[in-house]
Amino acid sequence: MRIDLRGVSATLSGRTVLSGIDLSFREGEQVAVLGPSGAGKTTLLRVIVGAVRPHRGDVRVDGLDPFESRAALMRLRRSIGCVRQRDDLIQGLTARTNILVSVSYRWRPRDWGAVLIGNVPRRFGDRLAEIARRHEIGDVLASPVERLSGGQRQRVAVARALFGEPRLLLADEATTGLDPVRAARVLDDLRQSGATLIAATHDLSIAQRFRRVIALREGVVVFDGDRTDATDLKQIYGDDAAAEMVPGADR
Repeated sequence: MRIDLRGVSATLSGRTVLSGIDLSFREGEQVAVLGPSGAGKTTLLRVIVGAVRPHRGDVRVDGLDPFESRAALMRLRRSIGCVRQRDDLIQGLTARTNILVSVSYRWRPRDWGAVLIGNVPRRFGDRLAEIARRHEIGDVLASPVERLSGGQRQRVAVARALFGEPRLLLADEATTGLDPVRAARVLDDLRQSGATLIAATHDLSIAQRFRRVIALREGVVVFDGDRTDATDLKQIYGDDAAAEMVPGADR
């Protein structure tokens, strides 16, 4: 899935959070978006997914303007998987149902009753078994998500994002709070999907796992290039912001 942003600016609550963004992402490209809190990373992802309408500029995702119509937006979102720092799993539902809900647009009328009583429609069974095995969540599929540990919830959130085989994955601080081994595993799972991947992070050690790094500062792109050229944070951000972005930082 190709993404093109031209002259994109966005304002939230009267404050400019993105200013004059010109970026393109090739189909299948995997990119880190780096920056401290308030740099505009989350807003950039929300523009791409059609959740924030820019007040200026042009957005094209797979050639479509996500803000053209509700139908265009729904078609786009069916091709996108999202993983966030704080998962938005649905409380009161099992891990299994949370995963299946991600493809509810594919459900037939009889699927609704089956899923809500804990059954899996047959055509989704193989895919669910495969992704549960890969992410080691088979033993918690029947558990309400509020009973799961933080690590288990994150694995369920990753499985849900990947279940529908999305063409675009957006990861917003998806590894914050995870130990280095688990963080690396989450990234590997996302990268092995083959989808276009845009991962927002404040942690340079995470960003350096990607060949291309885009650095944001106060809503402006201040760096876009190879990871080997993005190592001097002080030069890019100044001493104070750089100090908050040391490898392994958890904010």
